[in-house]
Amino acid sequence: MLCCPPPAAMAPSLALAYRRRWWMAVTSIFENLFFSAVLLGWGSLLIMLKSEGFYSHLCTENLTGANETFMDYNGWPSCIEQEEVLNLGFTVGSFLLSAATMPLGLLMDRFGPRPVRLVGSSCFAASCAVMAVAAYNPRVFSILIFLAVCLNGFGGICLTFTSLTLPNMFGNIRSTILSLMIGSYASSAVTFPGVKLIYDLGVSFRVIMWVWSGLACMVVLNCLLNWPGESFPCS
Repeated sequence: MLCCPPPAAMAPSLALAYRRRWWMAVTSIFENLFFSAVLLGWGSLLIMLKSEGFYSHLCTENLTGANETFMDYNGWPSCIEQEEVLNLGFTVGSFLLSAATMPLGLLMDRFGPRPVRLVGSSCFAASCAVMAVAAYNPRVFSILIFLAVCLNGFGGICLTFTSLTLPNMFGNIRSTILSLMIGSYASSAVTFPGVKLIYDLGVSFRVIMWVWSGLACMVVLNCLLNWPGESFPCS
């Protein structure tokens, strides 16, 4: 009886990956920029979440009182209580963005970068999809923002960590490639401010998140087609 081969069996060989190393390096730079540590641009996401009404129900009691913390965001009430809860989500997500590096090294030594990158890009795609779904009814689904930022932080660091293995394939310019990987990771803080500019132009938050989720699925596809099952040896 025929059966589907396991994912590792469908992975390209190291020799094929070596021939595609420049494609992998260039795409990894852009993937780091748009899908890694984007939570570092939390301030812009926070404004969008307030404008979409996430946790605005916490401000209901402020509507009848002379509370200086009350403001209006796109027709939704806003207050300190709302901001505290949303910032707690950022704290959890940024914790995962950093703390997940501890087990990732062990996982990559055991399984190689390919499965870690597949899981990471899938988590990022799921995080954007969860935010899009939650935005349809923020009063009911605001709690999902915690799941979304956790998936976002974990997925982002998986992408970053696996991309740091690519310089092993570049010999004498290993340090140059490594600096590009780290630089694109650090520069991902500008991604949410860029997304907010699109949001301010009138594009729906839900549309933005669904499109972003779809783009993250392209990262999954790129990994399936080009990343080998083995770790990259030092060249």
